[in-house]
Amino acid sequence: MKNKTVEKCFAVLEAVTMHEGAVSLKELSARLNMPPGTLSRLASDLVEAGYLAKSGYHRWEPALGVVRLGQNAMSHFPPAAQINPLLRQRAAELGVEAALGGIDRGQLVYLYRSNAYADSDRAHLPCRVPLYRSNIAIMVLAKSLEVGMALDVLRASRPPGEFDPDDATLRELLISAAKEGYLVRREGGGRWNICFPVEFDGAVFGLSLFGDGAEHGTKLDRMLFETSLLCGRIHSQLRRLAT
Repeated sequence: MKNKTVEKCFAVLEAVTMHEGAVSLKELSARLNMPPGTLSRLASDLVEAGYLAKSGYHRWEPALGVVRLGQNAMSHFPPAAQINPLLRQRAAELGVEAALGGIDRGQLVYLYRSNAYADSDRAHLPCRVPLYRSNIAIMVLAKSLEVGMALDVLRASRPPGEFDPDDATLRELLISAAKEGYLVRREGGGRWNICFPVEFDGAVFGLSLFGDGAEHGTKLDRMLFETSLLCGRIHSQLRRLAT
């Protein structure tokens, strides 16, 4: 990026929005390797612009302006604008849950998730789901990278001492997703998850239908067929958008 001031502003904004709670000047300086004076000026400019809010002396947190930017982007970002209505409608017709997401800078980014607010103790989108626990992330990486490189990315997202799922399981999932072109998983408690890749403008996203087989009386082969049909419709719509 040629404009270093703009680059630094984005770095500050991203660091603050990723932090749990308000972040201090000292923490920002250590994380971004920037002088405190420079950080203070940039943060003050972002406060004035409405993207950050002060939270005590030399402490900042996200402001409503950041949320507004995200909401506006979601309304006009082509994959979300084109896919979400189809995904929402078909999932409701089938009585299952659905999600659409991609990966940016090692973080899972949801464009849609029907059960985002399902947990009573969670008041925010599930954007903190680590890559190694996400079927969407495994599908996206299997489609985008060689298996060894994809496994390295998944390992890097796993906290020290965390080994579930283990490397052998992750490798097996990556190989299966790359070979079959989709990922099917049965999980505990009758849970199931089917994930297909969706490609648009050089980027790979993961589309997932999931649910509880016992609750919905779901037959996995039917859901695999339905997910495949849905992906076909979505790819056709995205191709029309690109032409």
